[in-house]
Amino acid sequence: MRYMRFSSKITLMLIALLTLAAVGCGGDDSAEPEVVIQTVIVEKEVEVEKQVEVVVTATPILPPTATAVPANKPAPPSKQSPGELVWAITKDAGIGGGFNAVNLCCGAKMMSVVETLFKPTHDGGPATPLLAESWSLDSEGSPPAYVDVTIKSGIQFHGGYGELTADDLVWNINDTNPNLSESLGTGNVSITDGSGTWAGFLGANPTEKIGDYSVRINWEAFDPRWDTWFFGQDGLGAGIVSKNAFETEGQEWNQDNLIGTGPFEMTSWKRGDRAIYTAVDNHWRKTPDVTSITRIAVPDETVRLAQLATGDADISDIGISNVAEAQRVGMVAKGSGAARMVTMMFAGNLWETHHPTTGDELEIVTYTHDLPWLGNPHKPDDGNNPAGMDDMEQARLVRQALAMSVDRDLVNEAALGGQGWPVHIPYFDINNKNWDDKWKIDYDPEGAEALLDQAGFPRGDDGYRFSMPMFAWPIGHFYGEIGDNVAIFWEDIGVKTDVLHYEYAVFRPTLVGRSATQAWTDTGPLENFASTPWDWPRGIQMSALARGGKSHGLENPESTANYQNVAAEASLEGRIALNNEYADFIRHWLPGFGIVASPSLLVYNPNSIDSWDMELGLRQASNSPEFIKLK
Repeated sequence: MRYMRFSSKITLMLIALLTLAAVGCGGDDSAEPEVVIQTVIVEKEVEVEKQVEVVVTATPILPPTATAVPANKPAPPSKQSPGELVWAITKDAGIGGGFNAVNLCCGAKMMSVVETLFKPTHDGGPATPLLAESWSLDSEGSPPAYVDVTIKSGIQFHGGYGELTADDLVWNINDTNPNLSESLGTGNVSITDGSGTWAGFLGANPTEKIGDYSVRINWEAFDPRWDTWFFGQDGLGAGIVSKNAFETEGQEWNQDNLIGTGPFEMTSWKRGDRAIYTAVDNHWRKTPDVTSITRIAVPDETVRLAQLATGDADISDIGISNVAEAQRVGMVAKGSGAARMVTMMFAGNLWETHHPTTGDELEIVTYTHDLPWLGNPHKPDDGNNPAGMDDMEQARLVRQALAMSVDRDLVNEAALGGQGWPVHIPYFDINNKNWDDKWKIDYDPEGAEALLDQAGFPRGDDGYRFSMPMFAWPIGHFYGEIGDNVAIFWEDIGVKTDVLHYEYAVFRPTLVGRSATQAWTDTGPLENFASTPWDWPRGIQMSALARGGKSHGLENPESTANYQNVAAEASLEGRIALNNEYADFIRHWLPGFGIVASPSLLVYNPNSIDSWDMELGLRQASNSPEFIKLK
């Protein structure tokens, strides 16, 4: 798609008015099975303390994520019986499977059917104890090699399948680990959410029972996110289900049924259609006000909006560009604080020469052509550079100019209806207390033009400096809309931009094969979500560690070192300091730049729900339906 050179402000406001595309909440690669990656602990001299305490930063309190839009008419009365709610969602209303190896994933935890050792909360931070009563990290190792966890006693599984014990916890964790699920779990190869990451984290080390309610979780490579990302309510898989139910009822039954310990029980599931979640009476921690929630798959967003307007649905998943439309019919927008930080990545900047773990020489195929946005450290003097400037600096100036040319506030208004906020560099959110404005990228189109002149790319007779392609996901996805808006700004500084909207499935193989050479809109893994704690490891998708799987199409040794060093650093302050240095690197070289953060939201009928106090969200749009208070 090509654009004529209009005034940016006028054109973007037209887009804001005309864009009403149906978008879902889950269209990024973070939901895909992850590549098997072994985190390598770098050797370094450390002073070993007797006890190592590992904590994470408190998740930041994000700004309001739902700009109030006046209703044109009041919300309709609900058509459901008292205590019952209907939730219209985008696709399958179920759980993926009833045990971890078969991909028991996010919905079961989001709906509070299964529980985990920890959960993110406003008061206790990202690792507030849930099933866990106490825990103790290995006091001899630095970093620690295991953690001993004791769970609360007396917690009962749904359906009369007995008490949760250490036997259940051991079986569930080993069933999640692809290295052990066949021998020590359900007998299946685990395809759980992030199975490759689980394999790299745990290796072939089994979790062991050390008491009736106590286990030792042994890992191959320490990860400071062990409590939140691996054993948290809003992290990867590994919800705790009943071992007794699996052994009693068999595998086939357990694929379609789910026996957890949460405040809701899944009492019905018709794949591809609907699931019914019923409140558990006298639950061990919280008995819901709601009697039941029925989640129905309604792929067409216009139908979901109509169901809200008529009272046929009380809750609905709505794309960010249609949240205002739902508010106009009286709905309330709500989110957990999770937000995708949408970034522009300059794929093809492959700066590493050897694989970080094997030492093998890397095949690099992206420098066949001398592209302005690709810096070539393997051939820094290519004859195209201004005097005294190598190819790496030339390309850096180009990327800096492209980043400076974008008015992030205007993109937020045009593509997200003002619901989001600016992002300046990948992985680091402006609302976190650790943010430093030295990483900010000011909107400066005149300065951007000066940098392009300095880099040796003056405007030609046709007004353009050079042409470049941009992949921006399919039309209708908000990544695509954001890409369209960015392209307008690039056109204004003389960069002829071809926006490509073909299916991501076509583009993805070029990322896996490291042959992509265009800019593209991406979110990526959890580290590019706004609520990600500041001290968590960052950089794996800009590292050759991810070879063999999807990445941003970028590789540099600084990202590899940061991911490895932060994962190996036991102290909170040390991890924050390392990530601050990494932010300096990202801001200077800009292998990618930030655009806007898009909050994950749903909407509900205030005549059905009086309030819904969700806990902190790391990546799911909602959580804790047990806290819903009915009207």
